[in-house]
Amino acid sequence: MAPGPLALVQAFVNSVNVEFGPDYFATAEGLATWLERNGLGGPRVRPDELDRRDAVTLREALRALLRENNGGPADLQARRTVEHVARACPLVVGFGGEAGSLGLQPALTDVRGALARVLAAVAGAVADGSWQRLKACGEHRCEWIFYDRSRNRGSRWCSMSVCGTRAKMRAYRQAKRAHSAAG
Repeated sequence: MAPGPLALVQAFVNSVNVEFGPDYFATAEGLATWLERNGLGGPRVRPDELDRRDAVTLREALRALLRENNGGPADLQARRTVEHVARACPLVVGFGGEAGSLGLQPALTDVRGALARVLAAVAGAVADGSWQRLKACGEHRCEWIFYDRSRNRGSRWCSMSVCGTRAKMRAYRQAKRAHSAAG
């Protein structure tokens, strides 16, 4: 689990299990349930279909950026998508939380405010340098978001025993086929 507010970003992007499902954002009701469970819901946070689509769009754009953090190519479209969604999710500087620390706060209390909290966590992680440690699993079938705690920030898979083994077995089989074809 990622530390601090970055855990919210991790949970947001992991709201769908790419390989097996479910997708909590498949319906507006599912999105409402996810927001409630993650402390972002309330009486004014009742998503409609447009909100649901925007949440999915933001989630997948963030996933693309997290692929970059794991050595993937730069995704300019994902960056533009995050900026586009962020325009409708204003943030303000304010004192929040129990400690009353100065930081970015959502200007709205509806679904846009909930998405703004996710974006504020991204901005905070970029500012404190922890963003680069949040990555999408390098196994293309998985893409689960994990926090890289390794000293050199070199982890590639969410689980070495599952995704790492899959990748290594695939590489082994490809090398064996190439050797057989050459011989």
